[in-house]
Order: sequence, then C-alpha cells, then structure tokens
Amino acid sequence: MAKLTLIICILIPSILAQCNIEKARPFISRSVFEFSTELIKRIAQETENHFIASTLSPWTLLAYTSLGATDNSYEELVKILRLHRHSCFMNKFFDVTKEIYTPTAETSLEGASAIFVDENIQVNDRFQEQVRRAGLGDIKQVAVDNYEYVAATINNYVKTATNGAIDEIVVASDLENVVMMIVDALRFKGTWENPFPVNETQQMPFYDEMNNEIGKVNLMTITDNYNTRFNNEINATVVELPYSDRRFSMLLFVPYSEEKLNNVIDSLKKISVRSLFKDFEGKGTTEVNVRMPRFKISSDLNNLKELLIDMGLRSVFDPSQASFPKIADYPLYISNLIQKADIEVTEEGTIASAATQLDFSFKSFPTNVDANKPFFFMIVDKKTYIPVFAGAYSKPSVY
Repeated sequence: MAKLTLIICILIPSILAQCNIEKARPFISRSVFEFSTELIKRIAQETENHFIASTLSPWTLLAYTSLGATDNSYEELVKILRLHRHSCFMNKFFDVTKEIYTPTAETSLEGASAIFVDENIQVNDRFQEQVRRAGLGDIKQVAVDNYEYVAATINNYVKTATNGAIDEIVVASDLENVVMMIVDALRFKGTWENPFPVNETQQMPFYDEMNNEIGKVNLMTITDNYNTRFNNEINATVVELPYSDRRFSMLLFVPYSEEKLNNVIDSLKKISVRSLFKDFEGKGTTEVNVRMPRFKISSDLNNLKELLIDMGLRSVFDPSQASFPKIADYPLYISNLIQKADIEVTEEGTIASAATQLDFSFKSFPTNVDANKPFFFMIVDKKTYIPVFAGAYSKPSVY
C-alpha cells in the first residue's frame, strides 16, 4: 500500500508540473484537428462537398458538457473529442479557446456561449462554478414550455453574438421536450494581408472533377509570394493566404489533376495544421499566381447529431443512457446539436460566422494555383494551429 501511495504522490505533481498553456496548446490542437477531420468528412459527404462549418464550435460545446458527464457519456466524450482526463488540462484547454476568441484590430473572431436550462431544474452549484471559471458563458434559466419565448431568446442571443450575421438558429418546434440546450455563436471577420486586385476579377468557367464546365464564377486573381507546397500525402496543392493580423490564415487545398476532392478530405487525417506550417517555415515562400472564386456559402447543419452518433458519440443523445449528474439532479440528455454557418470571401477578405493537376515528372513550385474546380479550405489560428472554420466549394455561382 505504501508503494502505491508513493507512486500516486509522484505522478500527481508530475502531471501538474506539465499542466500549463504551452503544454496544452499542442494537445488541444491535435484534439480539435482529429475531431474536425472526422466530422468534416461526414459533412462533406452529406453536402456534396459544398459547405461551411465551424468544427471548433461543436468541439467546444461538447467539451463543456464533459464537465458534467459521468460513466459512458464521459468516456465517449473523452474518446471522440480526444480530451485530457486531468481537470487542470481541461481548464487550460478553455484558456486556449479564450485566446483564440480575443479579437485584434485587423481581425476578429468573436464567440459567445450560453447554456439554456429549464427554470424548473436546479443546476448544481459546482457545475455553475466550473462554467464560470472556464469563461464559457452564462447559464440561463428559461421557461422551456414557452417555446416561442425561448426561441426568441436564443435567436436574439445568436444574432447579437454574430453581429446580425445569423438571426435565427432555432424555431419554436425545435424546442419541444428540450430541457437543456447549449448554444455557441462564432463569427470571423478578416481582411487579406494582400487583397486581391478588384480589377483583376473576371467571370470565368468553373469545372467539375471530370474537367467539364458546370458554371461561371467571378474568379479573383493575385500574384504574390505565398507559402505554397505540393503535398503528396493528401494529393493537393496547399496555399496559405494570410490575413492582415498575421495570426489567422486561410489554407486553400486544390486537388491534383484527376484527384477527387473526397479523397483529399479523407486524407486530411494524415497531416496536421502544425505539420503544414512547419513545412512552410522550413522552405519559405515562392511567387505564385492564385486564382479562386469570390463566393458566399450558407450551411444549415441540422444533422450534426446523426453525424456525431456515426462517429461513436451515442449515449449522450440517448435518454436512457445519458449521464450528466454533475449538471443537475435530473435525467438530462442532449436532444440535438444544430449549427448554422455563413462565409463570404471577397477581394478584400473574409467574413464567416457559425452558431464545424498534377502529372509529376519533376518537383518544382507551381506558378499557378487555380481553384476553378472543387476545392477545400480552412481558416486556422496560427498561434494554436487550430482550425476555426472549414469548408468546400463545388457548386459554382456568380457572386
């Protein structure tokens, strides 16, 4: 018994000594990215490779609920979200997400979260304290039997948090039999470090993966020095388009000639945001001509629950299996998880909001990167290497 006690006494200080922001960043980066690639793959299949989603948002939402989960619900959340089991690291994770949400003069990523609970349910004091300390937002008690009022309350909250970009996320019928709803609103606005010249934008053809013209787009064009790489692990050319604050960037993934976008998205699990930027740092920029559509995408992701169940997160959605005794002395379960997301990409920059060719004969940097066919993109935080928004474009329209 003395030996066991000694081992425990040694291990606990060792864990605590490593529990700091610097140690937490790579862990949360890997956790969010691995969760994101699995969710993105499923969203892409459901939307025919045309969507915008904040994968950080559902990760954060579900990480909140893990604070109140036990038994199989907790184990599934830890596994699917790749969470750390030590509470100190979880607190650092939330500190990292708060860092991401801190706006700068040139770029802003604004987030706000709230847990809406039936006013007849007494939320445990300890859980409320955990939420407060984590800086996750408010716990709001509402009369959930007044569906119209609660829907209006939630929608007003989301509208305010996204500066009007999203004015409705739920309708009254979504709230039937709901006793707890967690809402997370996220909005990104950034200007390019090097704006695309407006006079270079031209209406041009957009092609499918068989090289058939399927529509027209306003194709923006710029020639400048960018981090650009052929990435043979995912069979795509990757270009970093930085925003003016230099903290956030859009990563543009253009599949090689004859490579399917689905295959590129499926292969994302082979890489990481960190590995991409380490490769960029090691090789420097090169002059390239980038062409991509000016576009706007809106996605109503009302099937996230089903996609997460497919990923293995089952018990939290099942009234007979969900276990959240640390939240309240009431048989709670997650009834649904909904996200609405928007993105607008223009010559000046990007506005996004949410409430998740090559036949090689030699190796050289590309002189042209043409996103005039289905492509994938991520908006990433370069300090933490965390993807904030991700999406794919495959259905052309003139915008």
